[in-house]
Amino acid sequence: DFIMIFTEISSEELQQFQKENNHRYYFSQSAEYNIMANNNNLKTEILAVKENNKILAYGIFIYFQYKKYFYKVTAQYGPIMDYSNSELVSFYFNQLKKHYAKNLRVLCVRVNPFVNEKIYNDVEFIEENKEAVKTNRILNDLNYRAMNEDLFTNPTLASRCVFSKPLDENITESNLLKNVSQIARYTINRTMKEGVQVREIDIFNEEDARIFDEINRDTEDRIDFEIRDNTYFKSLKNNIGDKAHYLVSYIDCDQFVEITTNTIANLEKERDDLKEKLEQGKVNAKKATNRLKEFDENIAIWYKKIDKIKELKAENGNVINLSCATFIESGQDLIYFTSGAMRKFHRYEGPYAILFHMMKYAIKNNFKYFNFFGTSKDFHSEDATDYGVLQFKRNFNGNIEYFMDNYEIRNAIGKIWKI
Repeated sequence: DFIMIFTEISSEELQQFQKENNHRYYFSQSAEYNIMANNNNLKTEILAVKENNKILAYGIFIYFQYKKYFYKVTAQYGPIMDYSNSELVSFYFNQLKKHYAKNLRVLCVRVNPFVNEKIYNDVEFIEENKEAVKTNRILNDLNYRAMNEDLFTNPTLASRCVFSKPLDENITESNLLKNVSQIARYTINRTMKEGVQVREIDIFNEEDARIFDEINRDTEDRIDFEIRDNTYFKSLKNNIGDKAHYLVSYIDCDQFVEITTNTIANLEKERDDLKEKLEQGKVNAKKATNRLKEFDENIAIWYKKIDKIKELKAENGNVINLSCATFIESGQDLIYFTSGAMRKFHRYEGPYAILFHMMKYAIKNNFKYFNFFGTSKDFHSEDATDYGVLQFKRNFNGNIEYFMDNYEIRNAIGKIWKI
């Protein structure tokens, strides 16, 4: 009979485990995140339970400094384990408590069990998750207390709610547009007609980095919220390599004119062919006349688009950058991590083009979730800080994932102090 042991493991060991097991975890519980945190002088510990040298549970704990001398040790979206295994859950949280009880500089330990507490369909509540009810009981018995706080009140904690779109085998690149809302479908089709393109940039290329930063700063001014700078994005890329993607949506005016000119030429040829057949009496006169009228209207619309684009080019130069975004690959999830858009070119809907591009990437690469990441707990009130952002995410047909609370256990001094 094997015995469970509670032990510290290295980033390398976790990395190997995560490579070999396709289980679900978020970025803050990835080996790469741990390496990055350490490279940025953040103290962390990876605490695991093993049985017969096999990892059954793990959590990355970050030491957040408090006052000068103390720490609040925190796991964001962790620990990770099979929460239906009550024996394992009890063992892990009990050992964790003992592990930190010995350390006088640790005032408290915070955990954020990686299990949905409530099940939702879009933003509608369906049912409580029994595993979460059991886990909550275990944590309470061990004196962990629910904090009823998350990222929206405390930046060191994880956001309790995220919005994600499950990608099952029924969703393919070719039917993806049928699996989003009518608004998203219409908007994505429009971005294609308007010549919006998407490319992945190289954050170490000076020009690319400048474009990325310019869009982020423009966004920051508008939303009054600080977006990370390129130092962070470069560090992220250095640490997680291919798992970080930086995208920009743009319009290349000359290219658009060239493609549109071809489109017009094809339409005009079809129209002239139909005219000829009509004159020769080879087609139904009424139908053909209507069709010719449609051709003329269509051609006129495309000519107008060319005029508009030429104006746009005269004002802004040939390549017009519209929006940018960062994506992180994290196990089963492709996470939509940050985004920005130029206010001036809002009507070209750059973010939709990027999301469509990356959803196809997620499907092609067998991700199980397209993850729009954090959202506040208030899904229904129009006064919620991120109400508009959530409505945008909902256009892609996903669900709220409502995780368990952040729980805290306090050590000796932590119990006395008001921390």
